[in-house]
Amino acid sequence: MFSLNLIKTFPISVLLAILPAGPLSATDYYVATSGNNQNPGTQNQPFRTVARGINAARQPGDTVLIRAGIYPQSRTLNLANPGTEGRFITLKAFENEEVIIDGSNLPEDATLIAVLAHHIRIQGLTVRNSQKIGISIWGPGTRVHAVEVSGNRVHHCQNSGIYAGFNRLSDPVRDLLIADNIISECSLMNEGGRFSQWSFGAGAGLSRNVTLRNNTVSQCYGEGIGLYLSNKGTIEGNTVHDNFSVNIYLDNTTNTRVSRNLVYSTEDQRFYRFNHPASGIQIANENYPGFNNPSSDNTIVGNILVNNFHAIYSGSYQRGGGLKRTLIAHNTACGSTGSLLHIDADRGHDQSHIVNNIFQQTGNAPLTDANGAVDQIDFDHNLWFGGTPQQVVLGTGDIRANPQWKNPGGYQIEDYDLHPLSPAKNRGIRVNELSSFYPDQSASSTVNLGAR
Repeated sequence: MFSLNLIKTFPISVLLAILPAGPLSATDYYVATSGNNQNPGTQNQPFRTVARGINAARQPGDTVLIRAGIYPQSRTLNLANPGTEGRFITLKAFENEEVIIDGSNLPEDATLIAVLAHHIRIQGLTVRNSQKIGISIWGPGTRVHAVEVSGNRVHHCQNSGIYAGFNRLSDPVRDLLIADNIISECSLMNEGGRFSQWSFGAGAGLSRNVTLRNNTVSQCYGEGIGLYLSNKGTIEGNTVHDNFSVNIYLDNTTNTRVSRNLVYSTEDQRFYRFNHPASGIQIANENYPGFNNPSSDNTIVGNILVNNFHAIYSGSYQRGGGLKRTLIAHNTACGSTGSLLHIDADRGHDQSHIVNNIFQQTGNAPLTDANGAVDQIDFDHNLWFGGTPQQVVLGTGDIRANPQWKNPGGYQIEDYDLHPLSPAKNRGIRVNELSSFYPDQSASSTVNLGAR
């Protein structure tokens, strides 16, 4: 055993060698179209290619800052070096400069940017012309988690704009944030009726704790935003319009909240299926051999749905299963080419609630199309206008009157503010006790119907 005095006589260099090493300092690496890959990657001597910058960013906390310009890619950009909690590896545009990552020269069926590790951020880029997915987040949750993709513009991708997933429910990709992105004109492989496979503008499969927040997703030849075989997701504050078949889709998805989204069709018939626009929000269970995660315990609250095919759709096709412990509350549905509320016949409905919604039909389509037994769905305090709802959907506290919105049929959230004298004012019931996802309303003595 060393004595204290003996240790004090060691040279400083030896003492430093004994002490545990601290974390390496994070480094900013720069990329510019005027750079050179033989440079050190500093701001004054940047790299030339994005791939070189990504390869240099190997330590947690490192950032690749890309200067303005167009960066054509002939190979997938793989982010495979992980960060750590609080020390993400980041790929981003420099100070709001326009950075375009272009995949026109990629091989057929190649993704443009692939996240293959944890604690990664991608921010402020324009990602275009991918031959497959624009930004892919793929892998087991043990390896791929804590990924943030925010503030990007993704367009003209053959497959999804932004997609996360894996192939095992036992280790799903997890803990992801996809926020404030603009995604458009993706799933181009299906353009013109060439349906090779379904894909999302933005979404995830075999995932857990994925949040899609404040994105705008439009004009994609597949579903707009979606989750399948997923658990504990959040889809909130998005604007989703003019996508193909379904704008927001929960497929074999559980414990997920869909809230405060603006979902609509502008009657752009390029994105019609069977001569109809996409449905607004749809829940179903398709067949995935070897996987089992039937939709249940989902919350659909505070959404505004305008001019869709069906505003809210429960489908029993393929596996079926019905609405299980599902809360559909405080939504505003205005106009549709089909019914505003469509429920397929299914014996699987269980402990579900459709309450405090406003349904106003503006054309000749019916208000509701509920099929089969719906006695396991509680309908209560809904407003119906513009037609006659079926007897089976009527409940205590229902209202049959014009809701008096500011501008029904418009495509802005404020169009659905209630007039001060609206019959929907102060006519709802508290529903927080029906779902753990719904906020506590105990502080308020009055509850309005609808989303506004």
